[in-house]
Amino acid sequence: MFGNKGQVATEYILLTGFILIIVTLIFTYSFVTNTQNIKISQANTAIDKLANAADLVYALGPDNVKIVQVVFPKDIITLEDLAVCVNGDQDYDIDCSAKGGIRVGAIEMQVSMLGTSTNIRRPIKSEIEIDFPVGESIPITAGVHRVKVYWCDSNIERICLKRA
Repeated sequence: MFGNKGQVATEYILLTGFILIIVTLIFTYSFVTNTQNIKISQANTAIDKLANAADLVYALGPDNVKIVQVVFPKDIITLEDLAVCVNGDQDYDIDCSAKGGIRVGAIEMQVSMLGTSTNIRRPIKSEIEIDFPVGESIPITAGVHRVKVYWCDSNIERICLKRA
């Protein structure tokens, strides 16, 4: 009867260790998932703010400027301007005449996510081009950045984004 105490203690230690391993795995998984969700949320918010500012500056006309403060997540690979075709709620990179639609500017951010990359793209609602001037590009480092959104040239329907 007294010889079973060692076996019971060993079983409790093994059971407690097993439970701690399971809890640690669940905690690690939830931490990684939460970190990735925050990164995607920050990227979406930043791109939305930039696209909305470009639409606003375009709507207000030439010689208007808007300064936008955005928070960039860690692990940004690229931030670039694109020309895309928009047809309803879909946007695509092919020739507009092939599927119909309107050619508009877009902002795209590519973010590294657990070894793969995720592209986040927002077309601009207006039929304009977006441009990141050479030498004045927005840094893609993590953190808070101020971005100046303005008409590049009052004779061309093009909106520029640069570091403020």
